Amino acid sequence: MIVDRDRIRKLLIYIFIALFLFIAIFSWLSSPILYLIDSFTTEILSSSHNVILSILFWMGANFSRPLISFILTLICAFLLWGNNFKIPAAWFLFTMIGSMLAEMILSLITPWPLPVSKPSSIGRSFPSLAVLMTFLLIQFFFVIVVPEFNKRAKKVKNRTIAIIILWLVLVCLAVVAYRYNTISDVFAALFFGYAWFLLSEEFYYNYARIFVRLKIFRGSWI
Repeated sequence: MIVDRDRIRKLLIYIFIALFLFIAIFSWLSSPILYLIDSFTTEILSSSHNVILSILFWMGANFSRPLISFILTLICAFLLWGNNFKIPAAWFLFTMIGSMLAEMILSLITPWPLPVSKPSSIGRSFPSLAVLMTFLLIQFFFVIVVPEFNKRAKKVKNRTIAIIILWLVLVCLAVVAYRYNTISDVFAALFFGYAWFLLSEEFYYNYARIFVRLKIFRGSWI
């Protein structure tokens, strides 16, 4: 089974939900301290950079768009399903779709203040949807793909993990540099994303063996 029992998983869910709510409440209340942090980081990251850094930020901001992440999600789910990982594919797909719906509801029901100097026509994604989906894609990669690396390919495995982590960091910085989100949106996405992923892992561990009995999932690896 790709998801094992973890005794501290539920505790971590509560911790990261609390961290997310902490940022959400302070953001909703327009906390002066949070505003100063957001303003400072936005101004620093959006200031003029050298050509290489500008290109990297452009890549991070544009290749992490939610539409691209969703297309990657569909492709990965299709490949998992085709390789008889039907339950992991369904788990992956519905976790990603659920995160998108949750973010949409949060953005709609709460009038979050706009990031500094951001046009009001763009609106605000809270938590950052680009960071949220990128983070979840990476989490699934660690759980489903990384364990499949051959022990002899340890160097390739470590390099791949390092590149993926650097990509996540780049995305987090790029969405702030392009003023799509504030740094508080980014941290909110990381905290919410990890809590959401842990919750989905708990659901998978408790119900995967039940779903495998269904005809549509029969014979699937779990």
